[in-house]
This record gives sequence, structure tokens and C-alpha cells, in this order.
Amino acid sequence: MKYIPPFDSVKAHLAMASEKGELRVSGAYEDLVNLIRQLIQGIEVDEAWYLERYPDIADAIKEGIVASAQQHFVNDGYFEGRQPFPIRVNERWYLTQNTGVADFVRQGKLKSGQQHFDENGYMEGRLPFAL
Repeated sequence: MKYIPPFDSVKAHLAMASEKGELRVSGAYEDLVNLIRQLIQGIEVDEAWYLERYPDIADAIKEGIVASAQQHFVNDGYFEGRQPFPIRVNERWYLTQNTGVADFVRQGKLKSGQQHFDENGYMEGRLPFAL
């Protein structure tokens, strides 16, 4: 990530009100999408990897429909569950945290935790390594 917007810029997308002494946040769905776009615009997309992994986007760029992998990721790709760059799984940690996945690896139904993460885990919101 090269840039993260300041908090005041982020919270400008949301409505805030105090309710029973507690600050509450609300906003329209489109405001939420715009907020997320603002937050992810600084993520560096690995252009070559992205276009190899997502050939439909490579085709869209060739056809002039999309300007770049970066633009696609910010405008649509993130919301479609696409990864901006290869995310390497800590295999031991991932399998320890996801025992069902570990069982599938032991049974030969999956090659690795990395395979699971790439095919399903990312979309399921699983962490690839300890934060």
C-alpha cells in the first residue's frame, strides 16, 4: 500500500449521530462503496499477475473497456472478490487455524492450504497468516 486517506476524509462518507450517548454511523450503500474505493485506491496491484490470473480483465484492457488492472481492482475487482496481488499463505498457520482444510489436504482432496485460500479462503474472509 502506498497511500491511505486521512480519517476525516474517510468519515466524510458516513453520517454520524449520537444515540443514547453512543456515536452511531450510518450511510447509503453507494456511500459505503465509495468509502471502500477511497480506502483501496492506494493498494498496489501487481499488473502482470492480475492480468494473468484474470484473463477476462486482460481482454477488457485490450478492447479498451478498462484502462488498467489498478483501475479495475479499485472500481470493480475488489467488490468481485479478486485479489490485487498474490497473497502467500503461511501453510502451517493456515492449516492449524482451518482444521477442515487440513483434513482435506491430508486426504489428498486439496494440494495445500494455499490452493484452498486461492480458490475459496480469500472469498470466505479467511486470514492467510497471523496478523
